[in-house]
Amino acid sequence: MTTEILHADRKLRRVTIVVLAFAVLSACTLLYIYQAWLTQQAADMPTTQLVGRLRHDIGIAIIASGLCLLLLAGYSGLMAYRVKKEGRWPLGSARVLRDTPIRHGQAALRIGRLLDIAAFALILFGVTAMVLSWRLFSAAQ
Repeated sequence: MTTEILHADRKLRRVTIVVLAFAVLSACTLLYIYQAWLTQQAADMPTTQLVGRLRHDIGIAIIASGLCLLLLAGYSGLMAYRVKKEGRWPLGSARVLRDTPIRHGQAALRIGRLLDIAAFALILFGVTAMVLSWRLFSAAQ
């Protein structure tokens, strides 16, 4: 029995490394700018107002994180649907970062079900984070 292999795409690897490096640098830069801004603001406002400002900012950040989780849930659900429809994993149009064995039939359907479970969990976590952070956000007012 031979195993089909979907070979790694070198260009995708390079693009992924560049995008991740850019994302990390951007996040570090934004964090540094926020810290400098917050340090300057902290010197000019009373402690209670600073605590309210921090609650507000943390609430917004967690709501944004919850939205990202919901986007990932949508993507996971879409992939699950496509895997079940096509009966193959990775999908026929997919490019992969490393050599990956191709699964068909029941093995692919198991991956589709796992993606459905992941989508459900991500929806649950995303909504929970947004609801809890909304309470934090509204307490800052």
